Amino acid sequence: MYKEVMKKACGWILPCVMTVSVFFSCTGKAPEYPDLEGYWKQERIENEATGERVDCNRLYWALQLGVCEMKDLGGNGYGTYLCRYVYDPDASTLRMYDFRVRSTQSADVEMEKLRQFGVPSKDVTFEVRLLNDDAMVLHAADTTLYFRSF
Repeated sequence: MYKEVMKKACGWILPCVMTVSVFFSCTGKAPEYPDLEGYWKQERIENEATGERVDCNRLYWALQLGVCEMKDLGGNGYGTYLCRYVYDPDASTLRMYDFRVRSTQSADVEMEKLRQFGVPSKDVTFEVRLLNDDAMVLHAADTTLYFRSF
């Protein structure tokens, strides 16, 4: 009887202990900049030189661990792009560079497609005008990009 009870207990306890130990041994990388890193829905693009304001149709940016993915989910035909970024919270700047097409990372990125996201060049430094849990505002070369947290 004692052996049967121990056998049943080990049958339940051992998998639970192993699951808990695996859970605590898996250490993911924590965000370096929690306010910046995450998912952002691009709301609009404003051009100060022309006064033009463009509302964005389902454009999303994902920033994490130095990599940004810009994705068109609205069927606009803009595509999906990856780039590297460097954020300097002291200077309130966000540099984005090394843009690649998501599906074929060796393909050259068309500037016209990036401009649809409000990115003025393939190596751009944005001034971070606002960054909190709910909103982000980036500015570069007479262009201001407005985002909300997603």
